[in-house]
Amino acid sequence: MALARWTVLLMGWVWLGEQGQRLDWSLGSGLVAVAFWWALRLTLQRLQPWPQGPWPATLLGWGAATAAGVGFLAHLEPGPTSFWVLMVVALLWAVWSAALDALAPVSSRCQRPWAGWPPLLAALIVWVALSLPWAQNEIGVAVVLFAAALLVGFAAPKSHLMPRHAASGLPQTAMGLMMGSLGMSSAWCANAGWSTTTVMGLHLLLMTALPGLVRLDFIPRQMPPTVARLLPLALVMVGGSLLGMALSLANGLVGMLLLGLAWALPSTDGSATQRPLIGAALRWAPLGGPVLLVAVGVLSPTWGPQALALAYGGLAALAGLLVLWVAAGRWTHRSIKRALG
Repeated sequence: MALARWTVLLMGWVWLGEQGQRLDWSLGSGLVAVAFWWALRLTLQRLQPWPQGPWPATLLGWGAATAAGVGFLAHLEPGPTSFWVLMVVALLWAVWSAALDALAPVSSRCQRPWAGWPPLLAALIVWVALSLPWAQNEIGVAVVLFAAALLVGFAAPKSHLMPRHAASGLPQTAMGLMMGSLGMSSAWCANAGWSTTTVMGLHLLLMTALPGLVRLDFIPRQMPPTVARLLPLALVMVGGSLLGMALSLANGLVGMLLLGLAWALPSTDGSATQRPLIGAALRWAPLGGPVLLVAVGVLSPTWGPQALALAYGGLAALAGLLVLWVAAGRWTHRSIKRALG
């Protein structure tokens, strides 16, 4: 189940971005489809339309329909028809992946020796499927997705599902920006002598290795509440700053590593739930990520890599402000407690 969920998630980030650029580069640099998938998936996760969890037959139907749409696109040439077919596929994919991302079966938790491997195995499957020759690309993706649909449809329990952990807003936005812009990054990195396959493999590795290490407890999951709130924000602040400066290849690699670690760490947004307005704002803030991704796509034909660097810089600045806000709130709380004590 975990392997299928990770495969569907990673394939959505990479393949939808690739196809958007292939079918209609002129519309937001081809990022509209992946941004739409991202936004709809986030919306469904927050609305939680499956209180008891979707039935396996439903999951199988969504997955099979998605795979069929991907296979159908293999026979279409770039143009308005193929673009709208891609958007329909993105819609089906978003519903399917939202159900898989937001719900995880309690009864099928992986044993510890296996726990950290599903993300890495999914990354390998996606990398191999997308490294096939272009003429076979869509067919290979369709086969992988259909296999994932069968696995989920026959392995998922009919009930007793629970919400799974999702990264908090800003780290999730930073990771989504990195994965959603992978197609553009590959084109820019090609000028530096990096192949598309290498760039894709590096991004997939960064997105999956760190969650695996957290799941295996190589990176601690239990931290003091203040540290748990500040650490992901601090990682986004530093990582986004490095990517925003883009002074060297080392800066870029370290920046991506820090953003991946921020995304992999468990989130602690519980303090916001006591304040309804702040809690609601934080709950829906990640939807700004798809908007930011489209903005990068619109600006990139004119600004080039600087559009993405500016977006990372903006996320770093916002993370810095949130670090100051959390630290100031903690200092105020301690001061009041000492005064009253």
